[in-house]
Amino acid sequence: LLQKLCIPSSDEIQAINRTIRQNGESMRYLLPKGNIPFDISLVNGDYAVRQTESDDGVQKSEYAYELHFSYVKEEGARHYVQFSMSGFKKDGEEPGQKISSLAADFVKIIYPVTLITDHSGNFVAAEPHKEITEIIREIEKLKNYHTGSYAASHIDQMKQTMADPQNMYNSLKKMLAIQFIFNRFYQAHYHSKDTTFPYKDELSWLAPALPVRMEMIHQILPQTDTGFIELLQKGRSADYRTVQELYFTHQDYDEHIRPHPASVEARHKALYTLDGKDFSILKINAETELQMPGYEKKITFELEKIIGHNYH
Repeated sequence: LLQKLCIPSSDEIQAINRTIRQNGESMRYLLPKGNIPFDISLVNGDYAVRQTESDDGVQKSEYAYELHFSYVKEEGARHYVQFSMSGFKKDGEEPGQKISSLAADFVKIIYPVTLITDHSGNFVAAEPHKEITEIIREIEKLKNYHTGSYAASHIDQMKQTMADPQNMYNSLKKMLAIQFIFNRFYQAHYHSKDTTFPYKDELSWLAPALPVRMEMIHQILPQTDTGFIELLQKGRSADYRTVQELYFTHQDYDEHIRPHPASVEARHKALYTLDGKDFSILKINAETELQMPGYEKKITFELEKIIGHNYH
């Protein structure tokens, strides 16, 4: 029997591809294992971060800073990434001269820090680039340049903090930026509708309080530009603790307690923009709304990779 092979024209192919992108269906072929491909070396680069905090719709503060990552090596089942921060500003301005100068000197002594992740990209440890004794000795020398009881108090506090390497890890793992980049984002499993199965993760929206445990889900948005992939991440609190209990930082989480009416209420939403070629993170726009005793708090987080131009 003779069969007729119908080949669509170029216009018809473009129309088909456009429909596939609009439906978000093309992503299914890019995720053969149900996960977004993860390559931690692609974290290399500089990132601009901006965070705001509002109470009952009135903005109270805005923080901005830059992050710097440089992939170092893979050793065993772990990855090593050099990390530093710079350009800290509050409400659009640099901190006061005395504080700014002392903080800048702390940064020069402490950074860069080596972040250590497991094979899936989970942040598991941090190491200073110098011996602890050397860091403490350099911090103590700052008293020769920063006089007064206020500076001395900060210097002694920093020495005490740096004396225990675990403090560095505990501090860094509370950073929202670290949590957004090194979290379970790439481990989420997608099913046939380009939506992930629910999973649990933690975000420190109320740092220095403990992170809020949340139930997350992702949805791949229709693709309008093949150069970029957009995913919407939504979450809600799955934490049994009250807002006050989140500040009990030395209290272990009890997996057997279920959320109750007094538990913290939080709603989370984040739009991830990924590179269409390698799935690396280019931009994150996130916000959360937390119901506090007597008022509602809203916190926003924006991260953008600095590579010559902006992504909007």
